Amino acid sequence: MKRYSPLLCVLMVFAVLVSGCADEAPPAAQDGPKPVEQVGQVPEEFRAVIAQNRFHGITAFGDRVLKAEVVSEDEEARTVTHRVAMMDLYGQELAACTLSSDDACHVDTLTATGDGGFLFVLGFRDYARSQNEWASDGGFASRVVKCDASGSIQFDTALSETEGTALEFCFEKDGRFYFFGTVQTPETKERGTYSATDIHMAVLDGQGTVLKRSLIAGSDFDSLDAAEAANGGFVLSVSSQSEDGDFSGSGSGGYPIDWVITVNDVLEVTAQEKGSGRAYSDRRIGELDGTAVYQSSELLEDFDAGSPTAFLDYGDFCLIVSENNTGCYNDTPVFISSIWYYTETVYSAYDADGTLLFRSAVDSSPDYDAIVEGFGDD
Repeated sequence: MKRYSPLLCVLMVFAVLVSGCADEAPPAAQDGPKPVEQVGQVPEEFRAVIAQNRFHGITAFGDRVLKAEVVSEDEEARTVTHRVAMMDLYGQELAACTLSSDDACHVDTLTATGDGGFLFVLGFRDYARSQNEWASDGGFASRVVKCDASGSIQFDTALSETEGTALEFCFEKDGRFYFFGTVQTPETKERGTYSATDIHMAVLDGQGTVLKRSLIAGSDFDSLDAAEAANGGFVLSVSSQSEDGDFSGSGSGGYPIDWVITVNDVLEVTAQEKGSGRAYSDRRIGELDGTAVYQSSELLEDFDAGSPTAFLDYGDFCLIVSENNTGCYNDTPVFISSIWYYTETVYSAYDADGTLLFRSAVDSSPDYDAIVEGFGDD
């Protein structure tokens, strides 16, 4: 789809892919990225998973994984068809949901639910459709979609004037669904500009009815870095530039200050103090014995096969899925200021003592040649 100028497209799409590389010099040949070495023999039950790279881009839970993909696009109608699949820990599909949306909506916040089903957010992301048209013109919404164990939709709730970032974190508790994220303040939002933000909180019941929405807000940029369920409530790691409202007297001077804020299950603030919580980049990648595993976990302290993206617990062993840089693309366009890496998805299995049982990898590199060729069509 031709939505952005080439430069804007690169800034938005590849920021995540090459995060942190913009200021790096190209690595020296002897120290540069390289593929991992295979270790041991891959068990039969994982061979198709690895060969087809089924766990690339998954969201992992205790006994299931979720994966979303775009299966078709209609550029003229500006619509996209999404498919969200639920698989077991051996890559066998259990259920799937296919539905269409405006092309400004993307699948986010994948969540396995206690009834054996799953939930996801069709999150709105604004973009310039032309010089004088934005996707948000005329109004917009993000949707919370809940499916049962067979993939049938149980509810599809639209939250108007709400971006997907406002529903970034989801937790299920006592039959309700709690969402936390960052929203651009509607009262001060300027068209085509990333405007001042607030911390957004919402709770839906099991039928998709919105029970409550609330904000933690000042007049400047207030952003949610992470949310975790803890001590019967929720702990929010926040970065705020505000000196008023809920951050009155912070002394920020317009610069970000870290806060740790605790809220209860009716979204009331029960504690708030300055201090560093969980970093924005420290993402939840799975579960071990019912406890969330994050990228910063001590379990991964000595991991040496790239950046972990999923952690799967099989009882007597675990599987870590990661993305590893294998080399650099040599024909990067001159207007790109960062390094484009070739990548591989690595599957590493460890026993309870931390012994590596097997390791194998499959190429996951973007088709950079096609991307560069696509720039010429704009």
